[in-house]
Amino acid sequence: MTTRDTELKAADDWMRAGFGDVTQEVAWSRLPLSFRYSGAPMSDPGTDWQADWLVSEETPEKRRRRLTLSETAAGMICRCEVTQFLDFPAVEWAAQFENTGAVETEVLSDLLPLEAAFAAGSPCRVHFARGSECRRDDFAPQIAPLGPTLEEPQAPYIGSGNPVCLQSLGGRSSCGMLPFFNVDLGTNKGILVAVGWTGDWAARIWREENGAVRIQAGMKQTHLRLQPGESVRTPRILLLFWEGNRTRGQNLLRQFILKHHTPRRNGQPLQAPVSMAVWGENRTERQIGKLRWLVENKIPVDNFWIDAGWHGDGAYKDDSTVFNSEWGKHVGNWWPNPVTYPHGLRPIGDAVDEAGLDFTLWFEPERVFKGTELTREHPEWLLGPIGENYLLNLGIPEARHYLTEMISALITEGHITCYRQDFNTDPAPFWQSNDDADSVGMTEIQYITGLYAFWDELLARHPSLFIDNCSSGGRRIDLESISRSIPLWRSDYQCFPGFDPAGMQGQTHGLSLWLPLSTGACDRQDTYAFRSALGPGMVLCTPPNPAGVPEGFMTPWDTFAVDWLHERLNEQKRAAPFFYGDFYPLLTYNLADDQWAAWQFDRPDLGKGIVQAFRRPESPFDHMDARLQGLDPAAFYEVEDEDSGWGSIISGEDLMAAGFTITIDERPGSSLVFYRRFRDQKEPKSTPEIHHQ
Repeated sequence: MTTRDTELKAADDWMRAGFGDVTQEVAWSRLPLSFRYSGAPMSDPGTDWQADWLVSEETPEKRRRRLTLSETAAGMICRCEVTQFLDFPAVEWAAQFENTGAVETEVLSDLLPLEAAFAAGSPCRVHFARGSECRRDDFAPQIAPLGPTLEEPQAPYIGSGNPVCLQSLGGRSSCGMLPFFNVDLGTNKGILVAVGWTGDWAARIWREENGAVRIQAGMKQTHLRLQPGESVRTPRILLLFWEGNRTRGQNLLRQFILKHHTPRRNGQPLQAPVSMAVWGENRTERQIGKLRWLVENKIPVDNFWIDAGWHGDGAYKDDSTVFNSEWGKHVGNWWPNPVTYPHGLRPIGDAVDEAGLDFTLWFEPERVFKGTELTREHPEWLLGPIGENYLLNLGIPEARHYLTEMISALITEGHITCYRQDFNTDPAPFWQSNDDADSVGMTEIQYITGLYAFWDELLARHPSLFIDNCSSGGRRIDLESISRSIPLWRSDYQCFPGFDPAGMQGQTHGLSLWLPLSTGACDRQDTYAFRSALGPGMVLCTPPNPAGVPEGFMTPWDTFAVDWLHERLNEQKRAAPFFYGDFYPLLTYNLADDQWAAWQFDRPDLGKGIVQAFRRPESPFDHMDARLQGLDPAAFYEVEDEDSGWGSIISGEDLMAAGFTITIDERPGSSLVFYRRFRDQKEPKSTPEIHHQ
C-alpha cells in the first residue's frame, strides 16, 4: 500500500468514525462539531434530537453528504454539509443552524464546527504562521510544542506548551495569524487544519490525559437566539491527513488548494498575473500615457492596475502619494474624480482593452468615511461610527444589493477585469457594538455571509472577472476567501518605498508553505529585489509622477530600464509555472542580513523545477550547497544557471544527497537555477558548481 493509499484510508476511517454514514447511526459523542443548546452540550442531546443522512452528490473526486440534526420540540435544525474528497485525504464541512419553528429558539452558544480528538505519540508540535500586520516578518513560520500536561497559555494568542491557542485579531482572518495550521502527531503522521472564515476565528489544541490531541476551532464567541425563519452558518473546516514528514503534508495542502479551492475564470483555474501598478490620483492622460509606454516598449505584463485615489471629489495634487493625499476620506464616494477622470473610467478601460491587458481597479467599499454620500443617503445601512469611520453592513440585503449594483456598473463602464477589494479597518468592534447579550456573534455571521454573497454575485455577473483580496495587505487570507480571490498584494510592508527585499523573501517562504497563489512586489530596477518578488505572478510598483514631469512620462521604469525589464520579465514568465508545484525550503527561515535564503519549487508532473538563493547584504558566506528534494533518485537532471548559462547533468540521487554548490560574490546577490529531468541516463559533463560574479 502506498503512502497516498494509507492517507486516503486514514481520512476515510476518520470520516466514518466521526460523522458515520448513511448505513450507521450517528455517534453523538464522536461528532466533530459541538455546541450548547439551552445550556446543554450537543454530545448529550437527550430524546429531543434526531439525526438523518442524505446522500447529495457523488463524483470520482468527492462524496457529498448532508447530516441533519433536528430538535423536534421547537424546530431548531442543524444541517452539516460534509465533503469527503476521494482524490485527496481530505474532509471538509460547514454547518448551518435554522429556526424552522414559530417562536424564538433557546440560546445557541459555544458553537464549534471542529472539536475532535486524535491519537498521538510524542513529541507533538503545532506548526503555523504569523499573519500580515505590515511587518518585515509577515507570514513567518512558527512552531509550538504540545506539552504532556494541560496548562494555561502563557500569551493571549500563542500558547507554547499545552494548550496552544491561535486566533485572528480585530475581525480579519489572517491579521495576527494565518488560519491554517499543521499538527504533527509525533507518529510520522499529522493533520493539516484550515479554518474557512473571513472574520474572527480561534483554535485551541491540547494533549488530553490519555495522550490524545484534541483540537477545537470556530468563531471566537457565539451566544445567540434565532428568530422564526432565521439561520446562521459556521466557519468551514478542512482536515487533511498526511503521513511521512511534515513537508509532504504542506505540499499536499498546496496541491489540494490548487485543485479544489482555486478560483476559476471563464471556466479555467485562475493564473496569477504580472501587474504594473500605478497610483490612482493622476490624470487620465498620464494613466493612458503609462499604458502607451508599456505597449510601445512591448513590456510583457498581463495587468494594468490603478490603485487608490481615483474616486470622490478631493482636490487634485500633482505630487499626490498614498501618504500625502486624502484618498482615505473619500471611501463612500464611489465615482471617478471629475478633475482627474472627467470622462469617467471608460477611456482608460478602452485603452487597456485595446492593449489586450487585464484592468485592475482598487475599491474599499466596506469602510465608509464620515460625511460621504452613504452616510447622508443611507445611514440605516451603517455600523458605527468608531472615530471617523462607519462600516457598510453587508448583512443587510438592501445594502448588499446597492453595493453590488454600484460596483457592477463601474466594472462594466471601465471594462474592469480584476476587482481589487481593500479593507483598512478592524471590523470586530463594529460587529460587537451591534450585538446584544443574546445575539453575540450574530452581526459578524450575517456580515461575513453577506460578503461571500456579494463576491459570488459579482463573479456570476462577470465571468471574466477575478478578485484581488487585499485588506491592508494580506489580512483576509483563509479557505473561503482564497476560493473566491487571490492576494495580489500580500502585505502593506511593501507600501513603503525602498522596503527591504528580505521581507519579500520571508513572505514567499512563509506563505508558500500554505498557499500556492500570491504575488510579491518590486519597486526598483534591481535584480536582487526583482528576484525576491518572483512568484506565479508579481507586481511592478511605480510611484506617481513628480511635479513638472511631462504628461505620460513613466518613472522609474523609463527607457533606460526597458532592456532590463524585458530580461527580468522573460525570466519571470519562464519561472512562473514552477511556483504551482511543490515547495521545499532549502534553508531554515530567517530574515538576518548576514545569512542566506534558499528554496526549491518542483513540478513532479513536468519533471522540472527551479532553485532560488539569496545572499543577504551582510553575509560573510559566498557559497552554499543546495541539496534538492522530491526528485527521482534513479533519473538524471540537467541543471542550468540563468545568469552564467552554466549547465551540468547530475543524477537525482546526487542532487538530493550532495547537491551542487552555488557561489554568489555580490552582497546582496541572487541566483536562479532551472532544472529538468532527462528520460535517458547520461554521465555528468561538468563539476556541479554555480558561480555568480
